[in-house]
Amino acid sequence: MTIRFSNSGVEPGSTRLGYDRLRVSAIFADADRRDSHLLGDLVGRALRGSRVQGEDSCVRTPGPWLGRTARPGPAPRAWLQLLDVGNLTLEGGTKRLPLRISLVPSLFSAVRGVRYDGDIDHSRPWLATDKLRLTATGGDGIAPFTAEVQVPRPVRLTHVGGRRVRGGMVSATAPIVAGDAVARGPTRVGNLDIRWGSVDGEADLEVLVGSEQGAGIDWLRCRLRDDGEFTVPAVLLETLPKRSARQPWLVVLVRSRAARVPGFPGDPLLLELVDSVRVR
Repeated sequence: MTIRFSNSGVEPGSTRLGYDRLRVSAIFADADRRDSHLLGDLVGRALRGSRVQGEDSCVRTPGPWLGRTARPGPAPRAWLQLLDVGNLTLEGGTKRLPLRISLVPSLFSAVRGVRYDGDIDHSRPWLATDKLRLTATGGDGIAPFTAEVQVPRPVRLTHVGGRRVRGGMVSATAPIVAGDAVARGPTRVGNLDIRWGSVDGEADLEVLVGSEQGAGIDWLRCRLRDDGEFTVPAVLLETLPKRSARQPWLVVLVRSRAARVPGFPGDPLLLELVDSVRVR
């Protein structure tokens, strides 16, 4: 189950200014343990793969979905049966959002069932509550349940490459100062300094940097100490596709918290607060 709040800004892949958007996606699966890693893809999690070890450290990673329709990944080794757990509702204070139930088109012969989705534009008031809550009426052998997740402090990138973020973008019409170096056009890369406007001592914080048109693992994912600033080293940025006007980079900051759900293993309920900046 993923609840994602995305700050307004220029929509990835377009020039259109979007809205603050809250999006919820959930599946409940009877699955072989060997296929459990596929479940995050089916709910479009921004952060994929295992947890990055150590603060202020980075790894190569596949790119984030950022709310787009999940692309088919590797076929399951066994099966994935997506279960109907009745009606599912997101609640925040006095606000309620009943989620839509839809049949999943069979991506593979071994994947079928239902999923739950909901979205709201102009949704910043949902962050004013202390907790968000998902409530299911039960079904397919799953008892009714209620799960809560604490809302972290809002997250907003204020500077990227030494330049102030405006409308979800950093303009590259003039040189971008990147650490002690200057990046001109698509060929020179220096350190990339990022700054954000609030800190949260309890939630997880990570940043992803990559090309919107990048494929495979052409992204960097860094786990951050939540102290308001971080520098992505130039030696890591050199592994990314070259930045240009036609192929900008995207810097995605994600503050998240996970929570338990009665009757399910691990911490399957994830709340992500996302801010994205396009570096042109």
